[in-house]
Amino acid sequence: MISLDWKERLINDTKDFFERKLPQNDYDFDIIYNAYPERVDNKIPREVVVLVATTLANLIGKNHYKFKDFCEYIWNKKGENGKIAFACLVSKFKKYDNKFYFEFAKKNLFNSSDAHDTNILIDKVFYPIFKKYPEEHIDTLIHWLREDNDIINQHLIKIPLKIGKNNSEYLSKFSSKLENRWLGASAEYVKISGLFLKQLYKLDKKLYLKIYKNYINTREPVFVEILTSGLTCYEDFLLEAYDNWSKSGNARLKKAALTGYKYLIKKKGKN
Repeated sequence: MISLDWKERLINDTKDFFERKLPQNDYDFDIIYNAYPERVDNKIPREVVVLVATTLANLIGKNHYKFKDFCEYIWNKKGENGKIAFACLVSKFKKYDNKFYFEFAKKNLFNSSDAHDTNILIDKVFYPIFKKYPEEHIDTLIHWLREDNDIINQHLIKIPLKIGKNNSEYLSKFSSKLENRWLGASAEYVKISGLFLKQLYKLDKKLYLKIYKNYINTREPVFVEILTSGLTCYEDFLLEAYDNWSKSGNARLKKAALTGYKYLIKKKGKN
């Protein structure tokens, strides 16, 4: 909790930075809060950075286009606090031009190689957009997952699960879209689809089992690989399907089937 005195000082210093420093292209916004005495794990508390960034966003307002360079600078040059501030600014500016700032943030998302940085953008910028317009952005989510960026996908796959927690219709539609891209799936897409299935089981067991029942007669190796990657429970019909697949003459299908069969036998023994 920021004390009232410090809150007033930070807001006033932010106004001073906006009026005197920014017009001179002095983008070192950390001068605003460096004197703040408290630290969390030797870092300035996030709420301080958020206060400063939110105040700046309100001061910039409709003149946001003039400050694109500032946003890029703090993302690239100001470490974790710069990333947090960037996300705050963009999340505020998108109300003025949602399409522009969606693409603006997307560029930084896909250029990042740091899991923490991508999580900040996904959580603070993209999740609110996808949550507000869930079905409108299903195809966008699927397309991004197909980019095979492991760092991004680990955070991105949480979005449909969070939205679907209270929206079963959306969860079903997203699952269907995900399945439509299974044929010819890359190793990364197999992995992320399996992760989704495991989490889906916790949210909607009925939908989870329905998906598996839809594939019990498949002979497509990649489908069985995905289903195996997502196994998380025992069912008699699953054991029967895996037993059949394990007798296949296709080496790839048989390998995935044997892995799943062993898992199910072990799971059955624990029931």
